[in-house]
Amino acid sequence: MNRITSREYKLILNATRFLDRETASNAFQDVIGFLAERLGGDIDRQDKEEARETSYVDTEDFRLRAAGYALRCRYEEDEDDYKLTLKFRSADLILAEDASVETADARRSRMKFEEDLMPPFRSVFSRSSAIRFKKKPKLATIEDAVEIFPALEKLELHKKTRLSTVNAFTATEIFRKLCKVDFKKAEPIKLGLSFWYPNGPTGWPLIAECAFDFEWDGRKKGFDLDQVRGANELFRLLQKQPGWFDPSATTKTRYAYEGMR
Repeated sequence: MNRITSREYKLILNATRFLDRETASNAFQDVIGFLAERLGGDIDRQDKEEARETSYVDTEDFRLRAAGYALRCRYEEDEDDYKLTLKFRSADLILAEDASVETADARRSRMKFEEDLMPPFRSVFSRSSAIRFKKKPKLATIEDAVEIFPALEKLELHKKTRLSTVNAFTATEIFRKLCKVDFKKAEPIKLGLSFWYPNGPTGWPLIAECAFDFEWDGRKKGFDLDQVRGANELFRLLQKQPGWFDPSATTKTRYAYEGMR
């Protein structure tokens, strides 16, 4: 899979605005509705929330991260299972194209090759593979990880190298389906908010993120250019909203690795 099949836009928001998550989310939805109208579209409001527990697994000296990989374990309450994802991320498209993330069980896994857009308009490319388990997968050593993701064997780490939860930190994550933006000429774009909390889904969130994406259109054998233009303009305008966008904030993955070190 060497064709980018999706693009995701990511904005880290001012977390201090979301002490009252529902009220602030509705207010942010109003902002999106206003901007969508300016761009000739409108929104379909949503408010469903999903609870998750998210952590990252690595060696003590973060050898996976040094090689460009992130190994994420997420319990999803709605699905009542664990989603284990291996992702390789790089600003270099060639390196991302060449990366291996395959699982040992291709029938149960889902592969993605996507472009993440970060402010102001910076591309990071990622190739990932995800597989689900009913019970939390054993990840005590590199050998355990290689059994699930054989590509990690290329790192040539000793098979008994210990793995552990990065910084012993597991985030309580709330994902909120925020709205769909309809630009009329293209398929709607789905927006969501993600919040990370240290101990339960209340109080100040550690991280507040807005993300929206779209997929490769197999029928047209390409991306919908009207959808791309609309998403680009919305991304540009959202960055200009005072009090909402936080250009100095860290991403979720970076917070897991650096926020408590």
